[in-house]
Amino acid sequence: MIQYPPHSYPDIVLGSIDDLQPTVNFASRAEVPAAEQWGPRIIPDYQLFCLLSGEAEISIGQERYTLAAGDSALYGPHCPHRIIARMGAVFIGIHFAYRQSSPEPVHPAFSIEACSEEKLKASIRPSYKLELPSKELLELPPFFTKPDLKPILMRIVKEYMNEQPGYRILLRSLMTELITAIVRNQLTTRPKSLEQDKIDPALQAINEQPEKNWTVNELAALCGYHVIYFSSLFRKCTGDSPKQYLINERIRRAKYYLLSGEKMDVIAERLGYASVHYFSRNFKEETGLTPTEFKN
Repeated sequence: MIQYPPHSYPDIVLGSIDDLQPTVNFASRAEVPAAEQWGPRIIPDYQLFCLLSGEAEISIGQERYTLAAGDSALYGPHCPHRIIARMGAVFIGIHFAYRQSSPEPVHPAFSIEACSEEKLKASIRPSYKLELPSKELLELPPFFTKPDLKPILMRIVKEYMNEQPGYRILLRSLMTELITAIVRNQLTTRPKSLEQDKIDPALQAINEQPEKNWTVNELAALCGYHVIYFSSLFRKCTGDSPKQYLINERIRRAKYYLLSGEKMDVIAERLGYASVHYFSRNFKEETGLTPTEFKN
């Protein structure tokens, strides 16, 4: 059970998700007996602790949570924590940095600091946030359940342990994929805001019919709002104007169709472009590449 303190959490912005350069510093799969304990301690980097079986209790700052199989905890260097195996447990632990110029692992063991019980109880967990393309700051979950992470976690452990040629850059790629999966899971499971609900009819219309040349008036009417209010609300929720959002959706689908082997004239017609020339020009304006260059 999570116990939330009455304080507000300090924000720590980790940067943009598009600029991540994660480095895996340490990765292992371990089996431990009941009552095994780590901490209270402070680590020099970030850690993902994923419980595969058994039960564990973790305290991060003033919060306490009991992990069951499939549960994970995500925390960083800015506050103390403690982990206790309440019964025999199997877990995967990954130490990493979100942004590091070098992919060379830096083992955290020599920089882990012990701390007092008093310091653990007095600390407050920071709110770690990543910036999304929409400029929204998304808080990363300190505790979450996502059992399907096990395959990628095991791949990270295997690459780290075996140290085959290219393992450092492959670890960076796998860690990027892992962080992206956590972010997408957070976006999917978080409750929608009331403002997001207000523009859902327009989003659904664009997603279902991206080939239609939707006007802002038409989209605003679907939501039942004046066009000025709707446009302002739409940009606030998505980071884009309705027109740009429609273009983005078309380009996203165009990429999929191109990589699926469809011809450009078919794609242009399917997505509502008047000609292949206009489609190609719009595609390059948005991506910096022609459709052919992108496909190649």
